[in-house]
Amino acid sequence: MNNKYYETLGISEKASKDDIKKSYRKLARKYHPDLNPNNKEAEENFKKVSEAYEVLVDDQKRASYDAGDFNRSEQPFSNGQDNYYYQSQSANEARYRDIFEQMFGGSGGFRDTPSKGEDFGYKLEIDFSDSILGVEKEITIPQGKKLSVKIPAGIKEGQKLRIKGEGGEGYKGAPKGDALIQIIIKPSTQYTRKNNNVEIEWPVLFTKAILGSKIRVPCLDGEVDLTLPALVNSGKKLRLKGKGVRLKDNPGDLFVKIKIIFPEKISDELLEAVKKWESQVEEKV
Repeated sequence: MNNKYYETLGISEKASKDDIKKSYRKLARKYHPDLNPNNKEAEENFKKVSEAYEVLVDDQKRASYDAGDFNRSEQPFSNGQDNYYYQSQSANEARYRDIFEQMFGGSGGFRDTPSKGEDFGYKLEIDFSDSILGVEKEITIPQGKKLSVKIPAGIKEGQKLRIKGEGGEGYKGAPKGDALIQIIIKPSTQYTRKNNNVEIEWPVLFTKAILGSKIRVPCLDGEVDLTLPALVNSGKKLRLKGKGVRLKDNPGDLFVKIKIIFPEKISDELLEAVKKWESQVEEKV
């Protein structure tokens, strides 16, 4: 059995509801913020005992907790659009205030002041190309409401976007909390990113590498022509300006890393020509 909440309140797993309330009253008064101004440790302890009380005093929540099925911190929410919901890890000050008022009737010097609602967090998975070019996505939150999320070009893994007023209800007329959208980027099988630049490795037939040619290279928003100089070596990086992260003021570049390839079979005539050419090159080296 998970007994963290019981330990927080200093009670046994067989404690009655009266025991739970009695312990909470004692600890809530001990750690209450009004009695411990500017004491972060006391504030955190107050939140912990309030959270433990909220779960254990509710018969249904307590039964779920005792069975090991209760998970308050993260609740995935899938809607088929690559996003899911998780409750903010920051404690909901208004919720704990309500618990305290239920226990003490609003007395005890509690600061009955308005406070902003809780922020709700969501995770949104996007394609690599969307992180480079920018995109607008729509997610559906658990309440069924649809939110439009504008994802700027160049956004990075784990970065959060804030949508104001889409979180929990405020207390005593205070503003609602916000929705925090954490971005998860799907890795690309072709491209890698370094700062605002993007790189791709591109195969080039050895004859084109020797003679030079124009080749078609895929960018994140379509194909472009790239001039391949004669006698280019494998590993050489050629730059396509402005084809990286699409920032308005300082766009990144796309670097094409050349990888020379050979056919599985070549004709006898070509093989003899290569041997002859090799001997001529060795004499000059």
